[in-house]
Amino acid sequence: MFSPVDNALYYGSQYVLKTTDGGLNWQEISPDLTGAGKFIGSILSGSPASPSAPSGAATIQDAKARGYGVVYSIAPSPITAGLIWAGSDTGEIHLTRDGGKTWTYVTPTGLTDWSKITAIEASHFDAGAAYAAIDRHRLDDNKPYLYRTRDYGKTWTSITTGIEAPSFLNAIREDPVRKGLLYACTETGVFVSFDDGDHWQSLQLNLPTVSVRDLVVHGDDLVIATHGRSFWILDDMSPLRQVDSKVATSDAYLYQPATAIRMNQESFQGTPLPPEIPKAQNPPDGAVIDYYLKSAPSGEVTLEILDAKNQLVRRFSSNDHPTARRARQAIADVWILPAPLLTARAGMNRFVWDLRYATASGATGDPENAQAARGPQALPGAYQARLAVAGQHFTQPLKIVLDPRSIATPSDLAKQFELSLKIARELGNATDVTQQISSLRRQLADAKGKASSDSALLASIAALDTDASKIAGTGGGRNAEAPPTGLNAVRLQLNAVLNVADSADRTPPAQAFALFDQASRDLTTHMAAWNSLKAGKLSELNRSLQAKQLPQIEIKE
Repeated sequence: MFSPVDNALYYGSQYVLKTTDGGLNWQEISPDLTGAGKFIGSILSGSPASPSAPSGAATIQDAKARGYGVVYSIAPSPITAGLIWAGSDTGEIHLTRDGGKTWTYVTPTGLTDWSKITAIEASHFDAGAAYAAIDRHRLDDNKPYLYRTRDYGKTWTSITTGIEAPSFLNAIREDPVRKGLLYACTETGVFVSFDDGDHWQSLQLNLPTVSVRDLVVHGDDLVIATHGRSFWILDDMSPLRQVDSKVATSDAYLYQPATAIRMNQESFQGTPLPPEIPKAQNPPDGAVIDYYLKSAPSGEVTLEILDAKNQLVRRFSSNDHPTARRARQAIADVWILPAPLLTARAGMNRFVWDLRYATASGATGDPENAQAARGPQALPGAYQARLAVAGQHFTQPLKIVLDPRSIATPSDLAKQFELSLKIARELGNATDVTQQISSLRRQLADAKGKASSDSALLASIAALDTDASKIAGTGGGRNAEAPPTGLNAVRLQLNAVLNVADSADRTPPAQAFALFDQASRDLTTHMAAWNSLKAGKLSELNRSLQAKQLPQIEIKE
């Protein structure tokens, strides 16, 4: 067991051993703590065993005297140097408050021999508090035994309410962030307590019924080790740190998200593993936002991300529809990550924001390029998450930090963000015009059917359709014989620049700025042509359609 307070490593046999040089030299800092000290010799000093040690076949009653016990758990205090708890598999707990110079017997009353002290957890908040998990299944006793002390072991309280046999204890851990939040692992799974062990409830979720031997809180994740079912990780369990009576009685509640790390994704995510290969999901990539709904609301639920200036960055709605199934491609659907959808189910809901600004609708560019449809990455800093449900609004702060491996400066990130934001805006403009042209051409096709006997009107419709088609442009696919033209070429150029600008935490190269300037000038030219077309030929056509008492063509901006 490692102690960050005094930078020492502790090891147990019948004694507690200490090293501060990585194991090159060990120091014995305790007498025998198993109850057999008078019968066995010292490991380091080489003192002989007592000649009165039992002989013959070993029994439960005399096994301790034969030296079978070991110090099974050691718990140095994370807040007080020299305070160390030690528990043996013979059923004894000892405490030292002076680094091993003196030890005190502090075993809970009534605990018999061979009650294995599987784990002692020294409190992260109160030096005198500790928790002891005890396993007696070797004595055919499968009941849970769990104790808490707040006075350096002078008195102990049993805290097993909510844990039933055969869930005997393998370990207990305290959350280092929230006082009173405890995790217990047993022979059947994992339990959690929000009131310092007074009451327990299952934290099984999708974990199979399995012996959980130990667990550790790593940042905002809960990592457990099972006996035969591998490692399991509860990703981002920060909501557990916020549960209280207010949350439990609320109709809706937005939890404060954990700090999100801004990371760059690889442009190629790798070949998906075959379905028969055992694998697990990766942790969520982005800001994990959890919220609770007591019941499913009848109306819309929205989630908005705001920046430090209270400006809208992104908006999601439970009314958003899944992305339409893409056209059949050479890449299987399993390679493409689906867009996240905001849910409105009764109970806990989880949404992951990818730390990006909104993308222009329809600005997908190359359908086989996963980066083509992504908006600019949000800069590190302070944001807000705002949930709206049933007329109520809930707001929580959200912090984004840069990948600690990144060497980018704030100036680098600002230049990258500025260019990416300009690209996204131009993509939005190009997409808007492209969608307007598509709407125009659909209406022209309808008008053509209704004006089938008027050759002059048909000629005007055909001419307008041809000019609109030139502005929209064609080509640009991987197998296209001709280069892209019109707005289609501009959109592909803008997507290419966005991919370059977004590829790394850096100031984008000069070529990216030059290509953006060229694409922006081309877009201005095409938009001017489109505005001229609307003011000229489209207006003339609408006057002709009105004269013929036919429906006019409407373009929604």
